[in-house]
Amino acid sequence: MVTACHDDWTLRSFDRIEQGTDFVARVACDTPTGERRAVLKATVAEWMDPEIARAEPRLFGLVARETDIPVPTVYGFVDSHDEYPAPCYLVEELPGENVEGRVDALTPAARERVIREAGEYLAALHGLGEQPRVGRVGVSDGELSVLDPETEHDGEGGRSLFRAEIDESCDALADGTYFPEYADEPRRFADLAEPLRETLHARADELTEPEPPRYCHWDYRYGNLLVDPETGETAAVLDWANLSVREPVYNLANAESLLLDPGAGDSEARAAELRALFRDSYEAARDGWAFTEAKQARMETYLLGCRAGAMACLPLWLEDATDRQKAEREREHRAYVAEYR
Repeated sequence: MVTACHDDWTLRSFDRIEQGTDFVARVACDTPTGERRAVLKATVAEWMDPEIARAEPRLFGLVARETDIPVPTVYGFVDSHDEYPAPCYLVEELPGENVEGRVDALTPAARERVIREAGEYLAALHGLGEQPRVGRVGVSDGELSVLDPETEHDGEGGRSLFRAEIDESCDALADGTYFPEYADEPRRFADLAEPLRETLHARADELTEPEPPRYCHWDYRYGNLLVDPETGETAAVLDWANLSVREPVYNLANAESLLLDPGAGDSEARAAELRALFRDSYEAARDGWAFTEAKQARMETYLLGCRAGAMACLPLWLEDATDRQKAEREREHRAYVAEYR
């Protein structure tokens, strides 16, 4: 696989990284200029379409060329292969740690830096320019493309996608979450499924006209960052597969919901401080952009949609948690939802 990605590199040794659903390994390679360390990733998850997975190395290249967002250098990639798992790619190994699940180990200043840089980097991503329509980002005829031709640039296209996400999350809550095989109480939130669906569809009806769609990193969370645990500097933003094209406020709601997850143990006052820091840093980094009342209202609706998705993912996200911890998260989710009803 290494040689398929870069024909004059040969593998010396590798260390498999077990996290995640794809094949990922740190590799040491012999190259014409000496030994080089890198990361090899191949998409093996059945739910990831190859057309979407092929976008990731191309997005790394685009983001590296056009923004200051820290991403690894791409050494080579293969879209398909008769023998090996593909698409796969070979990229630079960058420093930093994955602090998913141990955010409380960061100092307050380090946490604030992660949040501030998140706002700045998402502003840079959205600054890449308007896209022709909403949908999923993939590769068509060798080029980055929006793969959903039926969705339109206008507000109804984004509204339709949001409605579909609402129904998917609420159906999962009613039927036993997205991951019933991990759930000790599959119907933990079943009583909220229909009230949430009704509330979210009503709020979707009231959404004001969105901004033109732009590239959105829909999974901007600690698990997809490499961070200096001492300073909070983000050394790399990872997982650019399965990107979407939506209005920027949708992306901000998604990122905020992940970075300010209630599991981090923040007090309400501290969460409010971090939320303001995230939004202020984004606003300052986007020339001529401001959080208008209409944008804030749309973001509140999207945040509730994100919460429904988080509730449906609880069994997987809290797979190793105690019953007490799961009950506490349930309480937090229910209290949040109650504020919208």
